[in-house]
Amino acid sequence: MTRFRGWSWRAALAGATGVTAALAASGALAHHSFAMFDKEHPVQLQGTVKTWEFTNPHSWLVMMVMKDGRPTQVMVEGASVDTLIRQGFGPNTFAPGEKINLVISPLKNGGLGGAFVKAIKADGTVLTESPTPN
Repeated sequence: MTRFRGWSWRAALAGATGVTAALAASGALAHHSFAMFDKEHPVQLQGTVKTWEFTNPHSWLVMMVMKDGRPTQVMVEGASVDTLIRQGFGPNTFAPGEKINLVISPLKNGGLGGAFVKAIKADGTVLTESPTPN
């Protein structure tokens, strides 16, 4: 034990630093950027709200749109609750069955879904989300 006495606090510090770095990295990996969305080619959708999930780390607007004559579900990702609250959104912003026009940044891979840009409600209310920082 004596020969490791001057070394053990350094090992403990290095271990603690490594664990801290690993935990920080796992949190960063859990949160993704919005790079998967094509911000240069927005798409307009008309449909009916299925659900509005006002949650963290990202909100979700699930819509039903007509595609090839059939109702099709589209998942639209939005910002965090904190960001949305500052922009006037709330847990009851969208109601199931509500008809809306939506602008999204589509998925680059061509999948059904995208990132929320703007919604126009039946009463003319326009809701926009500022660009996300990532």
